[in-house]
Amino acid sequence: MKKFLALVMALILCALPLCSCSNSANYTEFTILEENFGDELYAIGFRQGDVALMLKVQEILEEMYTDGTAAEISTKWFGSDKLLRDQAFPNDSEAAADDTSLQYILDKGTFILGLDPAFPPMGYTDETSGDLVGFDIDLAAEVCARLGVELVLQPIDWGAKEMELANKNIDCIWNGFSVNDERIAALTLSKPYLANAQIIMVPEGSTIKTKADLAGKTIGLQAGSSAYEAVTADEISAQIGKIEEYADNLSAFMDLQTGRIDAFVVDRVVGEYMLTNAD
Repeated sequence: MKKFLALVMALILCALPLCSCSNSANYTEFTILEENFGDELYAIGFRQGDVALMLKVQEILEEMYTDGTAAEISTKWFGSDKLLRDQAFPNDSEAAADDTSLQYILDKGTFILGLDPAFPPMGYTDETSGDLVGFDIDLAAEVCARLGVELVLQPIDWGAKEMELANKNIDCIWNGFSVNDERIAALTLSKPYLANAQIIMVPEGSTIKTKADLAGKTIGLQAGSSAYEAVTADEISAQIGKIEEYADNLSAFMDLQTGRIDAFVVDRVVGEYMLTNAD
């Protein structure tokens, strides 16, 4: 009887890999389509009306552009100076700097930055050290050093980022935060500092070559992200088979690797970083 049970268990264990892989494949090579869901710009998001704080952070960033510090940080993460300069403020309120937002930060001595801890290379958790690192974090750390306050990094649910800001759980959203009309209306934004696009990533050899080929397919993206907004605003949205929303981009990328989704829509800077650093 024991031998019979052992044989049954062995057969079950042998069958499991076949069952688990019957609806998926493991891909190791990926490509980014030439066509995307639109170009965009990154800026820092502050509470609506926190103009004095925004202007002070912008002033320090301008100093960092001039003395070369910002370019050094960009080169560290991107290999070259990709920072934008001389961009216009998205909001019309930049001149109304008579609020107490800057004094609020100086009085409490901390500047709390809200971020998605899985958004490389802008801000993410380093697998080796467990520390939060990234391009935006390095920029913010230098700004805080010059402002004379402590930088506090606060991971948040990206889908609730505006609520976290409104409730003063964080002082800014600085983590690859895209400029769009909704955010311009609801927040005070810094000048855009980095260019981005919402790209489409697919496995090498995929039949998906253009946005039109997404018809009937399953795509993955991060919930509450600019990728979601860009996809759902596009005319192809009605033809997409299914949009899978994930808590973070890494989870979506992993499902692309295993074949659970057909395509992955993500910020260009993040997608390119993932491809460069994929195992």
